[in-house]
Amino acid sequence: MGIPYSRQIHLAFDQVTPLVAAGFQVLETTKNITFLLAAIQVLNSVFLGLILVALLALLVTLNPDIEYERQVLVTPVVKWLADLVIRYGRTVQIGMWIVLIGASFGAAGGWYVTRETTKKVEVVEVGPEDETKVGDIDTA
Repeated sequence: MGIPYSRQIHLAFDQVTPLVAAGFQVLETTKNITFLLAAIQVLNSVFLGLILVALLALLVTLNPDIEYERQVLVTPVVKWLADLVIRYGRTVQIGMWIVLIGASFGAAGGWYVTRETTKKVEVVEVGPEDETKVGDIDTA
């Protein structure tokens, strides 16, 4: 009686081992995705803050009632940015090229990785009379 029982345990263990390995792989992938989502959220917050600052600067710049605030707040910042671009023009130009080339490579890499997103999945349905139906389904 002990031998069949131990055989069943070994068979069950052999069936569960690949599932545990696959579960660990899913857990690692989920952890990596979590870090990516955290980085995206931080960038999203930074960009929203920059958009808010730009909109407030636009409001101060275009409103004729707050001319003094424009001269005190906006004009020094714009002068500082213009001086920065004039002083470090070549560095700014190289930085812009790096951003443009990096964005192009990123877009090309994203297209390359996601260019084939459909795969065939075979579906087997068992009908009420125990007849088997086989069909192909495209998944996106």
